[in-house]
Amino acid sequence: MMAKILKLVAAAAALSLLAGCVVFSVYPFYMPKDLVFDSSVTGHWMESKSPNVSWQFDDVGGKYYLLTVMDTERTNGFEAKLFQLKNYRFLDLLTTNRDPFRSYEMPVHLICKVAHNGETNLSLHFLDYGWLSDLLSTNPSALRHVIVPDEAGDTTNHMVYLTAETKELQKFLLKHVDDTNAFSSDSAVELNLASH
Repeated sequence: MMAKILKLVAAAAALSLLAGCVVFSVYPFYMPKDLVFDSSVTGHWMESKSPNVSWQFDDVGGKYYLLTVMDTERTNGFEAKLFQLKNYRFLDLLTTNRDPFRSYEMPVHLICKVAHNGETNLSLHFLDYGWLSDLLSTNPSALRHVIVPDEAGDTTNHMVYLTAETKELQKFLLKHVDDTNAFSSDSAVELNLASH
């Protein structure tokens, strides 16, 4: 039953980001004390490589952002919380467009490292799923996780879900934050400000 539930979460969450396979976590990557707010993130942004994809960050009382990612076919929603660990900034993205008629769907958290290049450019480097999957296959104790096969008995096609608690996740982020394989350019989204 749990495998079926997690598979459904994967199917829903796979639609949540338009740029490839991302890492899903059961727990948030931030503690309340880590949260920061930057009003210059608020606004309408366009992807530089995919101009038909837009990212709308709306201010929720100076505490966090409601993020809407849209293309010509779909719209996906997130609660986006900016937080800081040492000198690094990250966004924790919590999926919000879950089917209200499927009570077994649980929200998942995505993570990206943030670089604000001036007022009009925003780089989001997502934790690379391929890198993480390879790391956990060779060193399963590196970070708590579960592996959910696409189908029962399938040993080749699966999804990895992080089940580590927040403190463990943060320790892992800081250990690998400067690793260009962990936060690779392949997993990056470059945004240009369209309007505030």
